[in-house]
Amino acid sequence: MNAIEATLRISPVTGTDLQSLAQLARDIWYLHYPGMITVSQIDYMLEQRYQPEVIAVQIESGEAWWDKLEVQSQLAGFASYEPGSESSSIKLDKLYVHQRFMRRGFGSALLNRVEEQSRSRGYRSLYLQVNKANAPSIAFYRSNGFEVKGSVKVDIGSQFFMDDFVFSKSLSESDA
Repeated sequence: MNAIEATLRISPVTGTDLQSLAQLARDIWYLHYPGMITVSQIDYMLEQRYQPEVIAVQIESGEAWWDKLEVQSQLAGFASYEPGSESSSIKLDKLYVHQRFMRRGFGSALLNRVEEQSRSRGYRSLYLQVNKANAPSIAFYRSNGFEVKGSVKVDIGSQFFMDDFVFSKSLSESDA
């Protein structure tokens, strides 16, 4: 076991995690996204996607899987993934690690968990979207074997848009 594995734990999100996870999302977004998107858009997206009730419905309905990353028993990040637009693909909808824990391999460990879980469910490819101005995340996904496959501009309501690159990666065992 290496030093990273000795200090981290990745497990499914449960109902008792929802309030802490929503607060972690707020902390991460307000540290990371200003300058890429407006604070108004941050507020709007957090309200849409990170309310404990919204997450609970996704988990309970089986629409998405949520995993939490704990480092020395402290909530440090999370990921959410769901069936993709094609039957053999899975979409990584969210992967966040608080900046206090970045650049220590924790994000890659969380991504590896998503890939393993996706393979075990029979998915053959993983895709995600990244804001075009999000250079650190773009570099992270490239370093983890993802390639840009296109771009999208999505109207998310209230005159806000997501202007993203679409990245994908094969999940075949030979690529693991």
